[in-house]
Amino acid sequence: MAEQQVLTVDGMSCTGCERRITSALRDVSGVTEALADHKAGTVTLAVGAEFGSPDVVRQTIEDLGYELVNE
Repeated sequence: MAEQQVLTVDGMSCTGCERRITSALRDVSGVTEALADHKAGTVTLAVGAEFGSPDVVRQTIEDLGYELVNE
């Protein structure tokens, strides 16, 4: 069963930002679903048992030019 996590992300300003983050996070091993919402400033992740370190999620978000506020 997937665990759901809601992360706060600063710097998203449009649907293009949502698409970039969603697409990149869906490629992270163990992430089964990702949904970014620029208006709320959140990213909702569903992660499976094979999900590794949350540091990979942080790095992925930061590499795109956004800031993860919480983990």
